[in-house]
Amino acid sequence: MYCERIDLTDYVLEAYLTAAENQTAGIVDKTIANVSGEIDDALRARFELPLVSTPHTLKRIAAVIVSYRVVGGITSLMTSEGGSNNDWIPLQTQYKQAVRDLESIRDGKLNVGLVELGEEARVDDELIVITRAPSIDMGRW
Repeated sequence: MYCERIDLTDYVLEAYLTAAENQTAGIVDKTIANVSGEIDDALRARFELPLVSTPHTLKRIAAVIVSYRVVGGITSLMTSEGGSNNDWIPLQTQYKQAVRDLESIRDGKLNVGLVELGEEARVDDELIVITRAPSIDMGRW
């Protein structure tokens, strides 16, 4: 898992998490597991999984996405950005940034200190080319 329940309280009050749990038992843990799986899917092509340690940026991304989805399940305000009375605009903004950051990590544009697949093989900058035998006898030309 890329985050824990306690990490979510950096973005939403515990009371909202409790309210969501009262509506749907186990929703927080289930959402953490689902988001962690989605992050694994996004990173699988670039990094060896499971990660040995979770970079702070990935923990933040996971916590923001989970917080957004859990709170979105108990309030209709999450679907609208209009109006100055929408208390969820900061979380909506953080959610959009978290999604962009995850895409940047996936695409190799944001370095979070993870070793990429095959990176060890490229350290010595050698290139190995394997070809089949030529079909034309170049010695006769």
